[in-house]
Amino acid sequence: MEENKINFFAIPAFSFVPPKYNKLIKESAGKIFGALLICFLIMALITAVKVNLTLTDVGDEIRANCPDFSLVGGEFEIEQSYSIDEDGVYIVIDDSLEDVTEDDIREVVSGGNYQSAIILGKYSFAMYSNGQFQARDYSEFDGLTFSKDSLLDKFIPLIKNVVFIAILLGAFFSIGLYYFVALIVQLFTMMFEKIFGVQFDGVERYRTTVLAKFPVHVLVFVLGLFNVNIGMWINLVLQIAFIAVVMFMFKKANESDVQMIEDNTYVE
Repeated sequence: MEENKINFFAIPAFSFVPPKYNKLIKESAGKIFGALLICFLIMALITAVKVNLTLTDVGDEIRANCPDFSLVGGEFEIEQSYSIDEDGVYIVIDDSLEDVTEDDIREVVSGGNYQSAIILGKYSFAMYSNGQFQARDYSEFDGLTFSKDSLLDKFIPLIKNVVFIAILLGAFFSIGLYYFVALIVQLFTMMFEKIFGVQFDGVERYRTTVLAKFPVHVLVFVLGLFNVNIGMWINLVLQIAFIAVVMFMFKKANESDVQMIEDNTYVE
C-alpha cells in the first residue's frame, strides 16, 4: 500500500518537527520547493506591509511637523533643519550638510536600533531601509524637482508601490539564495551522517538540509520583525545545531526499526 503523503501546506510546519523528517524527505523536490516558496512570499508580503506602514508614518510626521522644503536643479533647500529619532525611525533634513555619504548613514545605524533612516543634505542624501544602505547625489536624478507637498502626495505613494513590488519579487531571489547556501551547509549534514551512522543518498541529504534550515530562517525573520538582529554566524550555528537534532532523530528512528525487526524475528 502506498505510503501516506504529507499535505502540501503541512510541509513547512513539519520542518519544525525532527521526527517527521523520515517522511518529509520522501516528498518530491517540486512539492517541497513550492511549499517553501509560498512561505517566502508570505514573509516578503509581511515585510512589504511593514515597510509601507513605516513610510506612511514618516509621511504623516513630515506633513505635520516638517518645514517647507524644495529640490530644484540638484540643490535642496529647507526653511529650517528638521529631525526625527523615535520608534526605530531616524530622519535628518538639513541643507547645511552639503555632502552626505553612505558612511554617514552607516554611522547612524550602527549607533542605534533603526528600522529605517535617512539624511537629506544640500546636494546629496543617504538612506537605510530593509537592511540596505545607499547614498546618491541629487544631480543623478536629472531634472528632478519636488517640494514638501509633491513629496507627500506623489513620491511617497510611488515609493510605496515600488518597494512593495520589489520586496515581493525579491522573494524569488531569496529562495534561490537559500537553496544555494543549502548546497554548502549540507557538508555538515554529511558530517552528522557519519557521526550518527545514518545513510542518505545525495537527494535525501540535500532535502534534509533544505528543510532543516527553514525553522531557523523563520526564527530569524520573526526576531527581525521585533528589531532583534541575528548575526550571520549565529544564524549558521543555529542551522547546524538543528540539522544535528534532525540527524540524531534519524538515528533514533533507525535504532527503533532495528529493534522492531529483532523483536519480530524473536517472536517467529
